[in-house]
Amino acid sequence: MYVVSKELEIKGFSIISIDDLIARNNGSSSFNTMEYFVIVIVFEKTKIIVEGRTYYIEANNLVYIAPYKNVIYEFWDPQNTIVAFSSSFYEKSAKDSFILNSELFFNDLQDIFISQPIGNSEALKGLIIDRINLYKEKDFGIYTSVAHNCVEILLLDGLLRLEESSFEKVNHHSTYLEKVNKFRVLLQKNFKKEKSVSYYSEQLNISPQRLSVMTKTVLGKGAKKIVVDKVASEAQKMLENSTLNISEIAFELGFHDEANFSTFVKKNLGKSPTEMREFLLNSAKNTN
Repeated sequence: MYVVSKELEIKGFSIISIDDLIARNNGSSSFNTMEYFVIVIVFEKTKIIVEGRTYYIEANNLVYIAPYKNVIYEFWDPQNTIVAFSSSFYEKSAKDSFILNSELFFNDLQDIFISQPIGNSEALKGLIIDRINLYKEKDFGIYTSVAHNCVEILLLDGLLRLEESSFEKVNHHSTYLEKVNKFRVLLQKNFKKEKSVSYYSEQLNISPQRLSVMTKTVLGKGAKKIVVDKVASEAQKMLENSTLNISEIAFELGFHDEANFSTFVKKNLGKSPTEMREFLLNSAKNTN
C-alpha cells in the first residue's frame, strides 16, 4: 500500500485512519494494495478510484479491495479507516480461505465490493476500532486474536450482503437470459455485417456495458468476446471447409480487405489464414 508499516509487515495486520495513511505515504493519496487484502470503513461519503474506475461511496459502508489493486482516494473524511491484512494473518481454516477467495474480493464485474455493515457507524466504531485500539498495547497473542475476530466480523458482514445480492441476481437471471438469447439470435443473423457491441445493444435497447454485464452473468464472458469468438469460429470453419480463397472468405465475413481479415485471424486463432488453412487440412488428413 505504501512503505509498509512494521505492524503490517510483522503482524500481517494494520488499522489506520486515512489521514495517517496518506501522511505516511508522503502526502500522496495513490496506493497499491500489494499482497494485502483491504477493507475501507467509510464513516463519511468518499470518492475512490480503483484500477481507473471511479466509485462514490456513501457513509456507513464497507469497501472490500483485493490485493494488487491501484487505489486513489480522491476525497475522504479523517474518520474513514483502512484495515489491511495478509492472507497468512487471516487464514486459519478452510472456511477462512473460502471467504478470502469469494466474490467479496474477486469479482469479475468490478474491482471492489461495497456493503453496508450490520449496525450504525457508532456501533461499528465501538465493535471494531475502539476494541482493536484497546488491545493494541496488550500481549501480542491477545492483540492478534482480537484483530482476527474483528476482521472476521467485517468479512462476515460483507459475506451476508453478498449472499443477499446473489439472491437478487437469481431473480434478475431470467431477464438476463432472455436478453442474452435475443443477442445471440441477432448475432447469428448479423455477425457478417455488424461486429460492434453497440449495434446489438441498440437493438436490445440497453447500453453496451449493460449487455456485457448480462452476457458475463449468463455465459461467463463479455459481449465483445462473444462477437469475436463467433466471427473467429466462422472464419475457422470456412478456412477448413470452403473452396473460396482467403480474399473471398474475408469479403464473405464482412471484412473490408484481406489484410484486416488476416490481422483478425492471426490475433484470435494464433496463425495467419494461410497457416490456419494448411494446419486444419493437415489435421483432417491425419485423422482419416
